[in-house]
Amino acid sequence: MVDKDLFGQALHDYWYKQAPEDMLTWTHLTEPEILPTAYLFRNFDLMPKVEQLALQTASGQILDVGAGSGTHSLWLQNKGEEVTALELSELSCRLMTDRGIKNVIQDDFFKFRPDQTFDTILFLMNGVGIVQRAQNLDRLFIKLKQILSPEGQALIHSSDLKYLFESPEGYTTMPSKEYYGDVDFFIGYKNQVEQFKWTYVDENTLRIFAQKHGFKAKKLHESEEGDFLLKIAVPK
Repeated sequence: MVDKDLFGQALHDYWYKQAPEDMLTWTHLTEPEILPTAYLFRNFDLMPKVEQLALQTASGQILDVGAGSGTHSLWLQNKGEEVTALELSELSCRLMTDRGIKNVIQDDFFKFRPDQTFDTILFLMNGVGIVQRAQNLDRLFIKLKQILSPEGQALIHSSDLKYLFESPEGYTTMPSKEYYGDVDFFIGYKNQVEQFKWTYVDENTLRIFAQKHGFKAKKLHESEEGDFLLKIAVPK
């Protein structure tokens, strides 16, 4: 389960009490930024292009990992797709059920034991960070082997944090002992703070791990901000 679940609490307050506050998010590398709670209930037109493309690419039996408020799952369901919303937060799961999502499962992705395979598995909003540290990426691809259909695809959204270590003169000060995308992530909400481990994995590292486990990675999109969408699938 989630310790404080401030993310789920913010979603709950927005949906049921109409009395949310915006969250603050930051890492040990970055300054706090406001995350408007309302943004997590955005419609398709307000989603960034990377999310729109991922949803339009999804097909078959779909698993939405870390579904949160259910915004992505609900759009897919309304389009007639078969989607399962997987989420660790009890508050978020209740919210998604009340929003009308038909198949909501509360579970940890790595402990999840479905009775079916999936044709598309979504990891949106830097969802690959659920591995917590880049060195744990083997776990992700082992799990994908277990629950992806033979012709299936995983759509992974991530970001490369290399820019945080580059100076205007072109010098870099990359960490020497740990992967530079591994962060301590913080959420602040209503005078409470929650901390957890997260990672932002660069494209090349994802490609290396994918190949190691028999997958092929294809880049579908990269934004001006440096985040990207990879399609992971078994080569035909």
